[in-house]
Amino acid sequence: MSTCVPKGSRPAKAADVVEPRDVDLKPEVTWVDGAAGYVVRVDLAGFKKEEFRVQVDGAGRVTVRGQRPAGHVRVHGDFQLPPTADVDRITARFDGTTLCLTVPKRPVGAAEVVLARMEEAKAVADLEMGERARWDRGNMIAAAVAAFALGVVVTHRILSTRNG
Repeated sequence: MSTCVPKGSRPAKAADVVEPRDVDLKPEVTWVDGAAGYVVRVDLAGFKKEEFRVQVDGAGRVTVRGQRPAGHVRVHGDFQLPPTADVDRITARFDGTTLCLTVPKRPVGAAEVVLARMEEAKAVADLEMGERARWDRGNMIAAAVAAFALGVVVTHRILSTRNG
């Protein structure tokens, strides 16, 4: 028995069938840096909550991976959180199109700020002067003020623990 094919047309061959193509998407990520923490928004329009996973490693690297069952669409994105991020207290919310991560900042003590400023000043001087880093008068004054502030903070902490 033969099949009827209209005149001028031919039956479809396997090569004529268009296979769906795999599509890899990199989600758009936007940041808001607030006083108490960061808000990170990841655009996952078209995905359901069950179709993606979010992973945060101990070093603050966030990875978002997912795949839709129909349409051969995958999503993969990763980004690094700042060193001030408290990765142990991250919360997430998904509204159907946008994943919103709330990342609190770790509390920073005065001593850490002073030490960071001193290291930053030295790093800048090293870059500018190469191997023979030489501090000019402004950097020396800034380092002396930072060291004095650190001494005040440490002394205050020692005295407040003895008297408290």
